[in-house]
Amino acid sequence: MLVWATVKIYLIALHTSLAGLLWGLDTGSIGPLTQMSQFSDSIGRLSSGQLGIYVACILLSASISSFCSGYLADIMSRKYAILTGGLIVAIGTVISASANNFPALICARLITGIGQGQSISVVTIYLCEIAPQEIRGTIATVLQLLITVGIAAGYFIAYGTSRLNTSLAWRIPFIIEACMAVLLAVGMVFMPYSPRWLVQRGRYEEARAVLQSLRQTENVDEELNSVRGTLEDESTKQASFSDVFSKRYIRRSLLGIFLMGFEMLCGIDAVLYYAPILFTQAGFSSQRASFLASGVSGIINLVFTIPAQIWVDKWGRKFPLIGGGIAMASCYLAIGCLYVAHGGKEDGEVYLSNKASQWAVIILIYMFVANFAWSWAVVIKLYACEIMPTRLRAKACALQQLANWAINFTVALTAPLFLRASPSGPYFLFSAATFFVTLVCCFFMPETKGKSLEEIEVLFEMKTRDLEHVQDSA
Repeated sequence: MLVWATVKIYLIALHTSLAGLLWGLDTGSIGPLTQMSQFSDSIGRLSSGQLGIYVACILLSASISSFCSGYLADIMSRKYAILTGGLIVAIGTVISASANNFPALICARLITGIGQGQSISVVTIYLCEIAPQEIRGTIATVLQLLITVGIAAGYFIAYGTSRLNTSLAWRIPFIIEACMAVLLAVGMVFMPYSPRWLVQRGRYEEARAVLQSLRQTENVDEELNSVRGTLEDESTKQASFSDVFSKRYIRRSLLGIFLMGFEMLCGIDAVLYYAPILFTQAGFSSQRASFLASGVSGIINLVFTIPAQIWVDKWGRKFPLIGGGIAMASCYLAIGCLYVAHGGKEDGEVYLSNKASQWAVIILIYMFVANFAWSWAVVIKLYACEIMPTRLRAKACALQQLANWAINFTVALTAPLFLRASPSGPYFLFSAATFFVTLVCCFFMPETKGKSLEEIEVLFEMKTRDLEHVQDSA
């Protein structure tokens, strides 16, 4: 594969991953802007319950739209599913930027979630399907890289606009998101179709032309025939959700749904959404100090994503999930123990009683974010997508993303109340959930390093046959 073909694929990945940038901008800015006095002056001060509802409602609509995204990605193509998702995000963020009351903000956030759920669910599928196997891991994880860029940028945009004395302080982040959403939608017009989607629709010559463009070679027959071979006996049959759970595919389907869902029980979005609350509890008393500390966590998240981008195809899939899981669970366990030993509550607010424990908690939060960034953040979405066959990938990924956002919604909704109700409880819960997922990865997760999508299909078919043979023998 020539250099220009590689550059072209990276450019496509960067543009489509603007969907991830949009998600990151929202994740990074929503916590700080809801803590701004300018926001309270415009909308009113939100209770812990209202804050949880407002932050989490985007995940509710995103989970519903991600469920539908499989149908849309199969019917209207991966390309146009991402484009329409971008347009919906633009509409939602424009309404958010112009809202003057809490109900309007809720409606706007629900609309934004519909677009976010659709676009992000389809981007991973699209990138997995256009990338050659040698760099598929790196290409597919560009989405996560731009999410982390967006989170860091969101924190510092909010930190910068908080200095404004008008409602523009909290409206500007939404305006920036709207502009990026329009850019994503317009650019998708010029992106190629997924060659595997074209084969699935029987448009073989168009698939050949796309592969020739992306591989910068005329000789793409081997790859095209491999794709056709995996689809040939099923291409005339429209995939359904029942197929995802058929005996042939149920093992990998449940594994992907489990990984994507339980990824959120590690509590990463509780940390990212409510970072100002966490750092206030840990000792940063001023608004700007807690905002700045939140921004540092965004930078750490970005910096530690980069090594994974570079080496994910060398590390494989199991090592990051097991190693990162152990490290994250240990960080949470240590934080929980510190709150047990030195924490307390006064006037309904959580506190730590001495400076040493405060700084220890802050450092451990940063260590947790760093370990999530180089491991689970990058690998889980990639692995869950690549283990599914082409015919079922869109619908399986829709179910995976539904599980991810449904659990994320629960965490985001309850986190403000949980964090203020129990100093140590949330950290022990997240530690136990993270360790459980790590054990599942250790014992039930086949390695897919260095394999094409078609070779991964063969790998799981062999394991299914071996399992059936063992059951028959018994």
